[in-house]
Amino acid sequence: MTYVPNALLSRLVGDRLVAVTFVLDDYLQLQFDAADMNVDAWPRVTHVDRTWTAVDLGYADSLRHLCGATVTSTSERAGDGLRITFDTGEIHIDPTRDEVHVEVAVLTLRPEPGSRHPGEWMCWRVGEDSFEHLR
Repeated sequence: MTYVPNALLSRLVGDRLVAVTFVLDDYLQLQFDAADMNVDAWPRVTHVDRTWTAVDLGYADSLRHLCGATVTSTSERAGDGLRITFDTGEIHIDPTRDEVHVEVAVLTLRPEPGSRHPGEWMCWRVGEDSFEHLR
């Protein structure tokens, strides 16, 4: 199958962010209505006209406040990484080379109910596709 930027990520549109999990201060798990995303680099989070980074006091709260929000758009572009825009804010995944080692993020869509096939998935890596600028 040919890779098409934003094709899989855009399938989050209409889903709600239902959970945020911090795993051993190592990576972030985002759970949507019909998908799960592991993010191996701390994203920037925009909520209520302010942007937080992982070192900012209130960073975890900014992510928590996005729970229940609906994805309104997504984008995936070389030099800009991944953006997941909600009706109340945005998660922007675009680490520096020093912030990530191999994988930047993995998105797994859950299979349709009753399906005997696994869900679709995408792994974004350093130096590839939307993160080619991190070579």
